Order: sequence, then structure tokens, then C-alpha cells
Amino acid sequence: MFPTHEVAKSKLFQLHSEGLPMHERATLAYKRAKAIAQAYGSVRLHIFCVYAYIVPTGLTARDLLQLSPRFWQLHTDPIWAVDGAAGTLCTLQYNCCAGTIALHATGRSDLLSVLDKVLSFEISGQFCLTEIGHGLDVIHMETTCTFMADGTYELNTPCERAAKYMPPTAPCGYPCVAVVFARAIYGQEDRGIKPFLVSIHNGHIMNTGVVCKLLPQRGGSRPVNHSLTYFHRVRLPATALLGSDEKPRDPRLAFLNNIQRVAVGTIAIGSLGVPALRVSSYIAARYSMRRIVEDAKGHKQPIMSFRTQKVPILNALAQSFAMKSLHDFAVKIFVNPTTDQRVRHGIASVLKTVMIQHAQTAHLTLGDRCGAQGLFEVNQLTGMFADMRGTAIAEGDLLAISIRLASELLLGRYSVPPIINEDGLLAKREIGLFKELRCHLATMDDHRSEKFDRLIIPHCQPLIEAIGHRMAFEAAKNDGVEPYILDVYVTSCMKLDPAWYLENLSISRATQMEMADTAIDAFVPHATKIFEDRTEELSPYITAPIISDEQWNSYVSSLETFGQPQTFEVKPKEEEKGAAGVMGIDELPVTRQVRMH
Repeated sequence: MFPTHEVAKSKLFQLHSEGLPMHERATLAYKRAKAIAQAYGSVRLHIFCVYAYIVPTGLTARDLLQLSPRFWQLHTDPIWAVDGAAGTLCTLQYNCCAGTIALHATGRSDLLSVLDKVLSFEISGQFCLTEIGHGLDVIHMETTCTFMADGTYELNTPCERAAKYMPPTAPCGYPCVAVVFARAIYGQEDRGIKPFLVSIHNGHIMNTGVVCKLLPQRGGSRPVNHSLTYFHRVRLPATALLGSDEKPRDPRLAFLNNIQRVAVGTIAIGSLGVPALRVSSYIAARYSMRRIVEDAKGHKQPIMSFRTQKVPILNALAQSFAMKSLHDFAVKIFVNPTTDQRVRHGIASVLKTVMIQHAQTAHLTLGDRCGAQGLFEVNQLTGMFADMRGTAIAEGDLLAISIRLASELLLGRYSVPPIINEDGLLAKREIGLFKELRCHLATMDDHRSEKFDRLIIPHCQPLIEAIGHRMAFEAAKNDGVEPYILDVYVTSCMKLDPAWYLENLSISRATQMEMADTAIDAFVPHATKIFEDRTEELSPYITAPIISDEQWNSYVSSLETFGQPQTFEVKPKEEEKGAAGVMGIDELPVTRQVRMH
């Protein structure tokens, strides 16, 4: 069980907040984020023989610096499916802000004091890196922090395009500090981009010289008070500088080292795909087994019995297994201190790209399969989809990181973990895409040419996705994931590029469809038990009322009502069931079983 298992059952998280004003929902996100922090900051009693002792379980600076299992557990916690805004605040708080402060806190009692307050969520911690006029081209930022004659610094936003973009710095009831990146100016010398610790507001009033412009809400996502932040000649103490004041020999390398939590964030927020797939497949399955339709002859059956319902649900379920294995595999490589820094960035990019791809497809498809119910935020699917659109862009958007990684792999600058079995279908596609793009590359004199832009760049993201599919399959197989789950995962990936398998492996459309049907049929007898086994773990995190009659009736009774409400007779359970109505997934016909690996 996750540390948030009990807090997820509380009124704070079970509250349906969709109808509240936006500012109240944004404030609620902070309260929920702090509750998550407290859940991870609780203590538990351990019994060993006749001795009892208290073991702290909260996230510590060591967890952040060593990227402990506890840190990764936070980023795969299903609580994110309840309120993605609270999850966003948590990863900004712990990974970006506290993680950066922790890098520089050794021997500095002033930083340790602030770090303790950020870790306990006594204060809100933010990370101001990106500027509105520069986007991912952050190395050309224009914000300056000038060293003054009295030993202090002056932080300044010189123009509109230098405004820090997105971090939620608007007053929220909690005092706020931020790690702000700016060009360190000493006299006439630019000593490169360095991080500074800046107090933003006291929870209600902005500090002198700090200006925040609250942005409108992103479409459909759970509200976060994203903002534009400006600094007008803000005086900072000498202690505000995090790290050395020397000019680095390699400014670019020093900059990348200072923003290393961004790389951690790439894999951390990519990890959200694991709970997203688990929760979305569970909601859609419960709804599909509950929703009954009746034909012209009076025969009743759950919509789960239809292929159009079963296939996307079981695809998402299979992907949830593969993504969990990919996450564990990628984290193991990422945290290994001997791993090349470039490979760490590469493995993070692969994980994030394929996680978001699968999760977003599931959210959109399963939302559609829930009909009109799937359109409403209260049923979680559309909210998760909108939240993850922001995740896809945060810490480097998918296309940008795919272009960078694919280009470096094609140029042979480094490599990601190699293929284990080249005979696998997903491995063959990865090999084929590499071969095709390297053939194009061989005709070019310069990888920055127009020809590279035309023939290579549009295919970079599909290449990285192919690498991720293969890695996920191999990781899941190594973890002992059942063959019938692996088969569904393979066919779900094949559907993303069926033409390649036809053109290169001569697997016809009819054969591909038969393979997918066979894999689904083999998975069907096991699916109901998998969902049942997940009920105890996931139920606190499922606030969607469509999963049961009880939750739906409770939700309807809470809605604003006009006119005199009518009392309906509730039918006994047995009257509602009928043979078809209680049919589980495993009672549907099974025909063929084949192996695809």
C-alpha cells in the first residue's frame, strides 16, 4: 500500500470539487499537496523481536539526493489520479525546489533551515527557470542577478520576454520561496547562469519588487495557480546564491549541473504514466461491467462483452504492467552512479516519451468508451488527460527531447541499453527505423542541414517510442509478466504502425488483426481477477461515481437541485443482475492462444 492510502479516503480527497470556484480549487490543491507531504512524513512503529522503535518515513534530503525508492514511490502514487494539481505541487516542492537546495546545503545552516520547511511543506517551494520568450532555450535567458558593492545581489527582469513562466508563485496561503535562475553579473563580467534562493511572498502579500500575474487556467486540467513572475530590482542577501560565485570553465556544463533536477524531473513526472494506466483501466472496466444494455429480444449484457469495450481496456491494463517494469528498469539505470550522464538523460527521455504516449491514448480512448459520462471531469479520465498534457511539456516536451536524443543516437555519440533479443517484433521495428534513418543520414554532410530537418527530425519521436516499446517489453518479460499480458502489449504497439510490419515483415493487416484478437482472447480469462486484486489498493483513489450504483446515487444526491426531488424505489440487487448482468470479463468466450515472442 502507498503512504497515501488512508489520506485518500478522507473528505479532503473524496470531495467532488469540480463545481467550486477556480480560486477555491487552486487553494484546495495546496491543502491536498500538504496532506500528501504529511502522509510521506509520518512515522511508523517497527517491531523487531522484543524491541520497538520509531522509523521516520518522510522524504529527506538524502532521499532527494540519492533518489531513494521512497522518492520514486511518490511519483508512482495513485493519489495523482485524484488531483493532478496537488501532484504537480508536490513534484515542484520536492524534486525541483528542495532537490536543488539540497545540492548546495552541506555546511550551510541557513539553507538547511529553509530545506526543512520545504520538506515539511511549511512553506511552498517553487522553481523559476523557463522564461516566456525563450522556452526550452533556457541557456539564453535574460534575467540578471547583479553583484552589488555592499556584497548583496540585485535580481532583475529586464524585459517582458524574460518573465519566468508557469511556476505557481501567486499567494496561496503558504509563504513561498523559489529557486530562481539568472545570469550572475559581476561588474562587466557575465559569470553564467546560477541559481538563487528568493523569498516570493508571505502567503498573502508579494515581497517588495516581486510581481506575479496570474495566468488563466489550462483547459480541463485540475487548477494550479500558474503565473508570470517578474523581479524589479529585488535586493537579495549574499547568502541567496546557491553554489560558487566563480566563473565556470565550461559554462554550459556548469549550467546543466545546476539544473540537474530537470533531468530527474523528466523521469519522475514520466513515471506518472504508471498510476495513470492503472487507474484509467480500472475505472473503465468497472463502468463497463456495471453498464447493462438490452437488445430487441430482451437479452441483457454488460457493455464489457463488446469487443470495442474490451480491447482498449485490456490494452491499457497490459500497458500498465509493461510501464511498471519499464519504470523499475529505467530507475535502476538512472540512479546508478556509474551511468554516463548523457545516458541518464537518454533513459529518462525514453521513459517519459513512451509513458505519456500510452497513458494519453488510454485516457482519451477510455474516456470515449464511457460515452457522455467520460466527458465529465468528475469521472477522472478527462481530468487526468488534461493534467498529463501539462506533464508532456514540463521538464522538456516530448518532441523536443525526442529530437535531441534521436539525433545523438543516430550520430553515435552514445547509446541506450541494447536490444536483448533481436528476433522480437518490437525489436525488429526499432532496428528497422534506425537503419532507415541512418541511410538518410549517410547522404548528408551536416546534421544541421535542411535535409536533416526534412528527412530525420519528423521521425525522431516515433524512433524513441519504438525504443521505449522494446525496452518495456523486455523489462516486463524479465520481470516474469505473464505471456498473455505480453502478447496484448506487443499487439497494442503494433497497432501504432501497422504499415511498417506489413512492408518490412510481410505481416498482413488480416494477420495483425488475428494476432490482436487471439491475444485479447487469451487475456480475457485472467482480467477480472487482476481488477479484483487491484480493488483494495486502488479503491481509495477512485472518486469517479460511474464505477458503481452506490457511488453514482451518492453523487447525484449531492448535485444542485431545482424543483421538488422525487424519491425512487431502489431495486434489490438480485433483480438487477440477471445472467448477463453479472458476467465478469473472464466469462466471455476464449478461442485462440498464440505466442508472439
